[in-house]
This record gives sequence, C-alpha cells and structure tokens, in this order.
Amino acid sequence: MQYILIKGSYHVVKQSPDADSVKFKATNAALWQQIDTENRDIFEQKLTVEQGAVTLRLQGIDALETHYTAPGLPMPLDVAGLTSSTLTRPAATSYGQLSSLARWSAEKLLEMLGVTQVRWRSLFGSSQYITEARIGTGANSVVVKDKWKDHIPGYIVTGDVELNGRPIAWAFPGTTILVDGAMLTSLDLANMIEQSVNYQLLRRGLVYPYYFMTLSSSLRQRLIAAVQEAQANAQSLDQAMQPNVWRLDRSTAGHAVTRMSDIAANTALYPYLFRRLVKHYYGQQMDAYWNAVRTQATTQPASDVMTLDGFFANANPYVFIISTQDFVRLGDVVEISSGTLKMNKSPNDLVFLS
Repeated sequence: MQYILIKGSYHVVKQSPDADSVKFKATNAALWQQIDTENRDIFEQKLTVEQGAVTLRLQGIDALETHYTAPGLPMPLDVAGLTSSTLTRPAATSYGQLSSLARWSAEKLLEMLGVTQVRWRSLFGSSQYITEARIGTGANSVVVKDKWKDHIPGYIVTGDVELNGRPIAWAFPGTTILVDGAMLTSLDLANMIEQSVNYQLLRRGLVYPYYFMTLSSSLRQRLIAAVQEAQANAQSLDQAMQPNVWRLDRSTAGHAVTRMSDIAANTALYPYLFRRLVKHYYGQQMDAYWNAVRTQATTQPASDVMTLDGFFANANPYVFIISTQDFVRLGDVVEISSGTLKMNKSPNDLVFLS
C-alpha cells in the first residue's frame, strides 16, 4: 500500500478531540486529491463544512469513548402511523467510559502534539469541547481561545479515508525533513512509526489496539509490541500518576452486564464492545417502546437494566485471530454466559476484516 505524507496543522480549540481523533488542516490542500479512496464524496463534504480541516481517525488505536451515542434505528413497518399520547420515545443517550481516564488519555495526546493547560466545557451535559489551550512550549507558547487560531504544527501519513469521511492516519508532531506530499511504502512508514502519537499512546497504555486487515503486517507487528510493553508495565505503574487501561481492563477478565450507566461510569472495556453495548441497550429500549405502541399500552418499561439477549443478532462480523491464524465470528471470541460478557482473546490478538 502507498501512503502520502501531508504537512499541516492540528486544531483543538473549540473542538472535541479525544485520544484517537483530532482535527487537521493540510498546508497544501491539493494533496488530499492524491489519496485513493472510495469515500471521496463524504470526505469532500467534511472539508467544506470545516473550512478545509478534517477530523482524523488515528490508525491502529481505539480510545475510551468520551461521548458515544447509538445511531438512530429505522421504525418497523407495522408501527408506522401508530401514535400514543402517553408513551415517550426513548432518547439516544450519550455515554462515555471512565470519564477521568478518557480525559487523561485525550490530554496526553494533546501534550504529544504540544498542547497544554487545556480548559474544557461541557456541551449539552455530555460531550465536551476545549475553550482554550496553551500552544507550544517556553517563551514562544501562547494561550489560544479562538477557533482556527491554534496552528499546531505537525504532519500525517495516510493512505485511505473511512466511511465517515475521516482520513485513517498516523499523526506526528512538529516538523520533518521529508517533503510535503512524499509517497511512502509500508516499510518507510514502519521505520518512522515509533515517532507517531499512535504508537506512543499504545506503548503507554492510554488506548486499546484496533486492527483492520488493511493494516500491513509490518506495521501491525510494531503496534503489537507496543501494546505488549504497556501490558507488561501495567501492574508496576502508579495508577494515580500514570493510568494504564490494561490495569483496569475487564474485557478478558469478564464483566457482569446489568446497568448501562454503571458500565459507562465504572468499567474499562474494549471500546468496540462498549459501542456495541450502547447500541444493544438502545435497541432494547426501542423494542420495548415499539411493542408498547403496538399493543396500545399506556405505560412502557423504563429501566436502566439491560440484558445480553440477542447481542449478536444484528451484527456478528468475521475477525482474524493472529495467534491461531483462524478466521472466526466475533461471537466466537466474545463469550456471553449468565449475563457476563468476556473476551477469550486479547484485543491485541484480533484483526477486523471490515
């Protein structure tokens, strides 16, 4: 696979970055056209809306969610046209994971890019955005409060754009002697990967790994080693001073699933599974609502309690297990028993096919 290096600036003020996504604006916008992607249209729309900036999806990592909301669900045909004066359609609530650790990870990403003294503000009581931040270090640093005025120098390496219009990127702080628009091979990238914030976040145990088949083996092996280092260091670190997701993770140890609010507030889970749980819980709420509408009930179940019934009914993708070289369904990796969810393989051992 061919990659392109694009120089530019990161932007965080009046934005909502987390540990695996951040806004970026290219110095030479024409270089975006050299990315070979099937998602060109949505990417161009994003560029237009954000004045030439675009949100990056950092390659190979998955951060604790700071504000994830389940997508809307289509109305069943047999419910269309039915109304009720007493029932209330459930709202799609935004959930975050271990808010203090998720914030810590996001701020460490920002520090790697040269951003400190970050001030956050809540937006509609759930998601948060940055109102001001100090850009740079020493006497040359400045506090920025205005959107698009925080020109944080950096460069990215990318080769594709994902379905939501975000370049799948390796992010680097500062400058490089490589020319803007340089074309790189996987081997070229492997030789510089340890300077990326992607690698550093994994090595410090601040994010989970998230591998896809489009990621070359040479790059994946570097990330796997970074994760193994973080896992080996997890128990020896002072959790108050240097949080590490592997010390808190319940994905492979197993966790009893009861209340969505408790899972969000108190449990470190593989973010992919967390998003699946949020979608599953919202689906259960909507099913109860639609059933109440169908039967013309005057009340509906209103509970934070969820079950794992039918957890893989709507989506059970194939994954590749690195250690055994097997292709299996996700349901073969995630065990569900008596309301407990448990992964029998580490996230570092999984590659998603799509």
